Amino acid sequence: MHMVTASAFIGSSASRVLIALLVAGSVALFVVAVTVLLGRSQAKVERQLAGYELPDIGDDAGSGGMGEPETAMVQQAVAFTSRIAERTGLMARTELMLEQADLPLRAAELLFYVPAFGLLVFLLFAVIAGPMFGLIGGAVVLVGPFAYLNSRHRNRRKRFERQLPDTLTLLSSSLRAGFSLMQGLEAVAQEIADPMRKELQRVFTEVRLGRSVEDALQDSAVRMESRDLEWTVMAIRIQREVGGNLAVLLDTVSDTMVKRERVRRELSALTAEGRLSAIVLSAISPLLLLVIWLLQPEYLKPLWTEPIGIVAIVGALALEVAGWFWLRKIVDIEV
Repeated sequence: MHMVTASAFIGSSASRVLIALLVAGSVALFVVAVTVLLGRSQAKVERQLAGYELPDIGDDAGSGGMGEPETAMVQQAVAFTSRIAERTGLMARTELMLEQADLPLRAAELLFYVPAFGLLVFLLFAVIAGPMFGLIGGAVVLVGPFAYLNSRHRNRRKRFERQLPDTLTLLSSSLRAGFSLMQGLEAVAQEIADPMRKELQRVFTEVRLGRSVEDALQDSAVRMESRDLEWTVMAIRIQREVGGNLAVLLDTVSDTMVKRERVRRELSALTAEGRLSAIVLSAISPLLLLVIWLLQPEYLKPLWTEPIGIVAIVGALALEVAGWFWLRKIVDIEV
C-alpha cells in the first residue's frame, strides 16, 4: 500500500512542485551561505586576534562575536546552533579544524549550513530516487566538508614539516650573521613560502602583543601538530636557561629532522604495497555493487526495499569502514 502511494506521488504534479521548492530552497540557501561564509575576508584576521581583543559591549550578545548574517532568520538560526555547539564542545573542535586548515570561515555558520544542506539533499534524493539514495546523499554532504578540512590540514601539515629543516637552517645562518632570534625569524619569513610564512607572521603578531617568542612558537607547534617544532622550542628554552650557541643547536636539530625525514620516506616506500592493497580491497565491494546495479538492477532491489536488505547494507558499510581503518593502521608506522 505504501509502495503504491509513493509511486503515485512521484509521478504526480505535487512531486514536481515539491522538487522545485526543494531546489529553489537549496539554491537560495547556497547563495546565502556563499555570501556569509566567503564574503568576509576579515574573518581570518579576527580569528587570529580573537585571544587578544577586548570585548565590544555594543555587539549583539546573541551573535557571539561571529558576525551578523544577512537575514534575521539566519542570524537566529546560527546563534542557536552556536549555543548548542558551545555546550557540547563541538564549537571549539570546529574552530580548531578551521584554524588548522587555514580557512577564513566561522565555525557556527559552518555547523549550521552543513546540516541544513544535508537535510535538503536527503529530501531531494529521497523524493527523486528513494530513501536509500537520500541517506547516501545526505551522509556525503554531512561528511564531505569535514573530510575536506581534515585533508587540507593534513596536506598543510606535511608541507610545514618539509619546510621546517630549511627554516631552521636559514634561522641558524641569520643568527651567525648577528641577528637576534626575532630578527632572524622575520628574515626567514620573508624568504620562506606558505604555510611556514603564515605561521611565522602569526608568531610576530603575538610577540608584538606581549607574548614571549617561545610561547608563540609552542602554540604554533600545537596548532600544526608538529612534534619537530615542539622539540625545537624545547631546545630554545633550554638554551635560554643554560646558555650556549643557539646557531649550532639549531643546525643539530635541523640535521636530525632531515635524517628522520629520510627514514620516514623509506618507510613510506616500503609500505606502499600495503596502502595500495587497502585501497583495492576497499574499492572491490562498491565497484562490484555498481556493476551489478548497472547490469541487473532488479537483482539488488531487495537491498533497499526489504528490512533485512537495509540491515545488510548498513552492516556492509560498517565493516567496510572498519576494514579500511584497520588496514591503514597496520601500515601507519610512526617515526
